[in-house]
Amino acid sequence: MIDIKEKAKKSALDMKDLSELAKQFITELNGEQDQFQVEEVLLSEDGKSWVVTVSYFRKHKTPNELQRTLGLLGNRVYKKITIEKNSYNVVGMSDWSPERREAA
Repeated sequence: MIDIKEKAKKSALDMKDLSELAKQFITELNGEQDQFQVEEVLLSEDGKSWVVTVSYFRKHKTPNELQRTLGLLGNRVYKKITIEKNSYNVVGMSDWSPERREAA
């Protein structure tokens, strides 16, 4: 008999590990980021890698007058991190934005 609770627990641990790996990768590349979030964790179509979409807040280095007036101090940055399924090696990173998200 399949133990559904054990499967769910293992899946949650896998997702947690993938999320932590993506965060560590971004931190090593860009330093500690404010308001870091994992947005999605998906298995690629070919089943060979995980694609973890993350976002974080990046402050504007030199906000212009309009940004300062409106209180726009920065923006969310979205990245897709591709992680090999078997080795857990990061094999790619790309920009992503909610506007370009494919319709489900």
